[in-house]
Formats: sequence, structure tokens, C-alpha cells
Amino acid sequence: MIKDKRPRYVVIMENVQQMIKDKSLKPKDKLPTEPELMKEYGVSRATVRQAMQELENDGIIEKIHGVGTFVAERKMKIQMQGFFSFSEEVKNNPGKYHTEVLSFKKTSPVSKVIYEALECEECELIEIKRLRSIDGEPVLLEITYIPATLYPDKLPRTVQFESIYDFIRSLGIKKLKGIEKLVPYHPSAEEAKYLQVDKKTDLLKFTRLLKDKQPVEYSVSILKPGKISIQTQIERTL
Repeated sequence: MIKDKRPRYVVIMENVQQMIKDKSLKPKDKLPTEPELMKEYGVSRATVRQAMQELENDGIIEKIHGVGTFVAERKMKIQMQGFFSFSEEVKNNPGKYHTEVLSFKKTSPVSKVIYEALECEECELIEIKRLRSIDGEPVLLEITYIPATLYPDKLPRTVQFESIYDFIRSLGIKKLKGIEKLVPYHPSAEEAKYLQVDKKTDLLKFTRLLKDKQPVEYSVSILKPGKISIQTQIERTL
């Protein structure tokens, strides 16, 4: 018999992760207590705590003081090396994702911020408002504004459910540049209703302006931070 040479805390971690993967443990399920894990694995309290701390640091479990340790609810991981696209990010994340189209219409700029960003004070815009859900829970409210003059009679209604960037690529646009901003945010009454939160809930507001030779998109995304994990890659020459 080959002896398992892995550190015991790693064995505990990997066993918990495997049980989550094969759905023996599901989000919100309570994990065994420290004494129970000590007895099951024949290890010290320090070893169990190290395993639990590593799992918590990775966002796999969460501890509630005085209640216990639970499997964390699934979070969508967003890689911020390029422009964020929900439709493209879901391809790299497990779970059941759904898009509900709340509106798809032509409109005029509704605020100074939007018409200054898109450089068109009186132009006609296409507005697409979508509610994104993970495992049945709304996590992101997204409003996209596109100058109608850029896409006369070309913007298909199917783009409501798909990545807008797939459509932009189909027009022959290969490279975009832009500005993205992420700030803390409290939702309006309407936004809170869509996301099923209280108006005092701390959310994140993500705005983006993309340009080719001229502005092609301005979008506002309101996110539930507890359901979405944002990751970045950084590099610095010293």
C-alpha cells in the first residue's frame, strides 16, 4: 500500500473540494465541526483549522461566527485582462446562467454623462437592458447604449441574448480601446427590485466606454459583489 505523502491539511482540503465537485456537498451545506474532522482524519485542531482557513481564503467555504462553517455559494469569476463580457465569462464558469431582456429599444441620451461619453447630445441610441442570473439568483443588471447611426438596420434582436462583441466583430472591427470604472454603489428602488436587494445594500457599479474611431458602446453594470469574484493580472518592471 502506497502511503499518502500529502500534508494532512491538504488531504482535508482536497476531500472537501471533491465532495463539492461531485455534489455530495452543495452551496449552503454545513460542514462537520472541528472535533468531528479531527476524529475523522486523526489530526490536530491546528491541522483542521489550517485546512479550513485555506478553503475560506479561496472562497470555497464561509464561516459564520457562532453558527458554523458552510459551503460558500458559487461565485462567477471575472478575469479583468480585457473588456468584461458576461456572455463570454460564463463559458469559463460552472453553473446555470440566464439572461432576461428587460428592454430593447431606441431612445435618446438620458443623461449628460451618456451623451458626453458617446459624443452625441441629440443622437438616437439603442438601449439594451438585461438582467443576468446565476443558479436562479439575479446578480447583475446591465444597461448598454449603442449609437444607432453606427448600426443602421443591422443590429439583430438576437444580440439581446448574445455577446455584443460578437456582433461588433462581425462588422469588421478588430480592436477597441476604452475606459472602465468600478465604484461602490447603492441601487435605486427600481435597480434594487430587479436584483432583489434592499436599497441600502452595498453593490458595485461598473461603467465602460469603448471606442473604435468613434464611440461604439457605453454600458453600466450593477453587480452583487457577494456573487461575483473579480480577478486581475498585474505586472510591474522594477
